[in-house]
Amino acid sequence: MNTEKIRHLRDRLRLLERETIRPFDNRNECCGLTLAQCHTLLEIGNRGEISLVDLAATFGLDTSTLSRTIQGLVRIGLVDRETSAKDRRYIVITLTAQGSRVFHNIENRFNNYFAAVLDRISSDRRDAVVEAVSVLAEAVRRYNESNGCCKRK
Repeated sequence: MNTEKIRHLRDRLRLLERETIRPFDNRNECCGLTLAQCHTLLEIGNRGEISLVDLAATFGLDTSTLSRTIQGLVRIGLVDRETSAKDRRYIVITLTAQGSRVFHNIENRFNNYFAAVLDRISSDRRDAVVEAVSVLAEAVRRYNESNGCCKRK
């Protein structure tokens, strides 16, 4: 593949990452949470209930690293962490009532943000853009799982 095309893709992806995160990098925009706490809360909220091990695998982190983020969320009353009734070796993480409210607030902010972004793309190209991002994300995930720097063992 053309080296210039690859470099252009890398540059555009870095720009996309910076610009997508920027509005939520300010703690006020993410309900007073750090970006890591915000992403963690969103993942828990979308899953409903998740083990610490599964959540760490989702983010590609070790459990001790993620545990510190979870502890911060527990401390401010947004999540509960309990030993699983099914398997006492696992810690199950859920949102508290307050955590659920914050989750929905953040979800609404993200939805409004991305709706406004998509409004800036002509209506005849929106579906193609969403599809292209989905295809690219899946290709990156498959590469990382099988051959890449993030290969799961």
